Amino acid sequence: MCVYNTTTHVVDPINPGAVDEVLNMGQHWNEEGFKQYRSSIIETNKEIKNTFERAYRFIKASKLIHDDWSNFNKTALDYSKILLLEDDLKDKIFSNSLSKALGSDRHIFATAFTPNGIVTFIENLSENCNKIYVLNGGPGTGKTQVLTFLYKEALRRGLFVEVYHDPLIPDRIEHIIIPELKTAIITSNEINKQKFTGTQIFMDNFVDYSKVNKDELLQSKENFNNLLNKGLSIISSAKKLHDELEKYYICNMNFKEIDETYELLLNRLLKY
Repeated sequence: MCVYNTTTHVVDPINPGAVDEVLNMGQHWNEEGFKQYRSSIIETNKEIKNTFERAYRFIKASKLIHDDWSNFNKTALDYSKILLLEDDLKDKIFSNSLSKALGSDRHIFATAFTPNGIVTFIENLSENCNKIYVLNGGPGTGKTQVLTFLYKEALRRGLFVEVYHDPLIPDRIEHIIIPELKTAIITSNEINKQKFTGTQIFMDNFVDYSKVNKDELLQSKENFNNLLNKGLSIISSAKKLHDELEKYYICNMNFKEIDETYELLLNRLLKY
């Protein structure tokens, strides 16, 4: 019986020969064994491509509705209260000293859309933090403004900042961690939908919902969730197709040779 693994993926070397080299795992497969699966492999690959493209269309559509939902909140947001929150958090998080040198940053993701749904690892990433501030709220409630302000303030003070971006809107900051201060400012939002432990700040308190058409807002929220969940379910379907594709490869791989290549590579790395 064949087991599951991953099909061959290619990463081109940036500086071939001088720095990088290619590990061609394709040399360890049985090319003759693929002949009977040729048409199935081609058709499955096409189906995977089409399925992912369909999933992305639903996710893109959810982004448009997300903008609509966000705009409802933005129009009723009390920005003066957001400024007061920024100053309050600045006083609590940072010391009075400023560094002559600008700090540095690293931009990555802690949350992802996967075949298993929305997965986030921010709790693991912030487990060494003594202070955790949790900004709770939907789109357009000021979370990004506060995070951007604190991120820039940390850089001004010469600190290193880990900046975690939103998987739906990569330009938007979802969380920041300041390792030197053992402090994290994270968000419980409409994407990760998680409840985190820490000092809770509810951004809805800064929105005057008497200025908002609540029925339309709730409709945008529902439409967003429906579209995003549909996109995620289609990604799950693509994963099942990918698993089917892997069967054709795994049954035709020489894993004994792969193990030997692994040992040779490991020994070379250990010499370094």
